[in-house]
Amino acid sequence: MEKVSLYARYLFALMLLVFGLNKFLGFMPMPEYPPGSAQMTYMAGISGVHIFPVLGIIYIVSAVLLVMNKAVGLVTVTLAAAAFNMLLFHVVLDPAGLPPAIVFTVLLVIVMMGNKDKYQALLK
Repeated sequence: MEKVSLYARYLFALMLLVFGLNKFLGFMPMPEYPPGSAQMTYMAGISGVHIFPVLGIIYIVSAVLLVMNKAVGLVTVTLAAAAFNMLLFHVVLDPAGLPPAIVFTVLLVIVMMGNKDKYQALLK
């Protein structure tokens, strides 16, 4: 399990780096949603508060910390909220984007399982 967690951590860091840089460089286009749809309303809401650059910074910093094996517990707990939000959005509003959300969540869970000792204080 240790090697699986290590590979998952590096793969997850790469995924975070790519998605984090995309928030600033825009090399992966956002899906086109119909005007007035629930998806467009949701995206307009979170775009209006400028959450994407904040997420980009969180993703990039998290990727660096994961590669350096520093603050893994803090990074994974912080990203759990993003993973839950991403998974819920795609399950409810945009099932076409579900596979990347599942990969993101599964990698996060594998990294968390490989570092379960870091969460003992949270579970007391």
